Parts: sequence; structure tokens; C-alpha cells
Amino acid sequence: MPRICLDLNVWCGAFIARRLGRQDTATVALTEAVRSGRSPRGPVSLVVSWGMLERLRTVLARDLGFSDRDAARLAELVSSYVKEGPSLTLGGVGVIPIHDTEDRHVLETAWAGGADVLATANLDDFVQGTDETVRAGRSFRLKQAGRSMIIAHPFEAAGWLRDGIWRTASDDGRA
Repeated sequence: MPRICLDLNVWCGAFIARRLGRQDTATVALTEAVRSGRSPRGPVSLVVSWGMLERLRTVLARDLGFSDRDAARLAELVSSYVKEGPSLTLGGVGVIPIHDTEDRHVLETAWAGGADVLATANLDDFVQGTDETVRAGRSFRLKQAGRSMIIAHPFEAAGWLRDGIWRTASDDGRA
């Protein structure tokens, strides 16, 4: 079963889209897949941490105008999508050295949680020069210690869902 980690910008994009009555966005497609646990290819599992959920709650209330109560309910709702519960990612897994602590936490959560795909609108914040390009500007493969994970833009990841072709870290990299 493919495991996916959604960066906070994906969740925020989906909440904003839904608030505006938009159901046809990449972020909505991704969040709906992890909510339902299904994609055209089959089951999908969410990887998220308690730290990411707390940051999501803060951003929804402070930056996006949700009431504290609604922001807390939405973060709690996201936590219910995880089959085995959110992880407690404390950091220090040593994936790659990135300077932004929030991005590092998301990357370390995805890596420690065994995510096949990390979907983020901020590819430049996560991708390093040594990562293998899967599709230029849209998806990359991070390889460390005998494992790999795809880092993909939400448009790319949502396209895989829509087309029933869910690229995972174990795929051979052909488009």
C-alpha cells in the first residue's frame, strides 16, 4: 500500500479550496485520497506527525482565519485519517541537511514513516542537487541508505492518482 506524506501547504490548499467551493484541485484530490484511504490504484496510507498536526492547527488559526475551535477540529480530523495514528517524530533521523526546521520535520516524518511519496508545493525547499529527477520541476527521487522516496509537486501526485498510476519510491523512475 503506497504511503504518502502531505506537506502542510497541501492541507492548507485543500482547506482553502473547499472553503471557496472548489473540489477540482490537486490538493483536494490528494487530501480526499488519504481521507478515504483509496485511490484508483488501490489503498493509500497517510504519514503525518503530531508536530505537523500542531503546526497545521496553528497556521489555520493564525494565518488562514479559521477559528481556534475549527482549526483544532480540522487538525483532529486529519489525525483520524491515519490508520496507525500519527507518529511522534522528534527529529534527527539525518535524511538530508535542510535549514528550515519545519521542512526538516516534514521530511524526517515522511522518511521515518516510510512514505513512498512526499507531496509538497515547495519542491525547492526539499530537493537537493543530488536527488534524481523523475520529471523535471515536478518530481524527484531522494535516495539514502538503500531507501528512496519520491518528492512530488501536488499537481504531479494528483495526476498519478487521477490516472491510476501511483508512482512510489520502488518504481523504476520511468514516466
